[in-house]
Amino acid sequence: MALILHTKVEKRLEAAKYEALLEPLPADIRQKIRRYRRWQDAHACLLGKLLLIEGLQRFGLDGASLIHQLQYTDFGRPYLPAPVDFNISHSGEYVLCALSNRCRVGVDIEKVQPINLSDFRGQMTEAEWATVTGAANPLRAFYYYWTRKEAAIKAHGHGLSLPLKEVVIGEGEVMMEGRGWPLYEVELPAKYICHLVTDGRVEESDIRVEGVGFLKTPF
Repeated sequence: MALILHTKVEKRLEAAKYEALLEPLPADIRQKIRRYRRWQDAHACLLGKLLLIEGLQRFGLDGASLIHQLQYTDFGRPYLPAPVDFNISHSGEYVLCALSNRCRVGVDIEKVQPINLSDFRGQMTEAEWATVTGAANPLRAFYYYWTRKEAAIKAHGHGLSLPLKEVVIGEGEVMMEGRGWPLYEVELPAKYICHLVTDGRVEESDIRVEGVGFLKTPF
């Protein structure tokens, strides 16, 4: 199964609520969150970790304890000593955490907003760039490609050591280093585009997308 939990950062939390939500996290993660200059970034990081704890619990694991065992690969990809892989992404008001007990996962969400498309020309193949620039809505077409590439890179786990231009989008899959990685679109409100990439096929019926309200859910 693949589980995608999401929540929204709609407003700045009151200090008491913010501190209460920070409490379950390890000291090093709390310190990292407190170092953010923008409250939106701090809240997104906090809620991402809380989504991870919630997701682990839904797989029957002790998320509150496992979060204290968070580790990183040589490429900086986070992982836990548990039979569940995970990946976190946020953009705009949304924060997501994808988890699976069957495969590696990478997820990316982006809020569709104006950018200078030419800045990203070098990250696309000729065919991809032609599709973007020839689309009725080039901006939205770009984000469809970008989220798929980013999700693939995150699932792969070697970061930008694998250039985005070498991450080629196919029909229902992403090609990386000669191998196809299954690709799935995650439906969210129209202003957002989100994709999930895995290293093994997951039936659409086995992908669950659920919202979590931390302002109402005690931890």
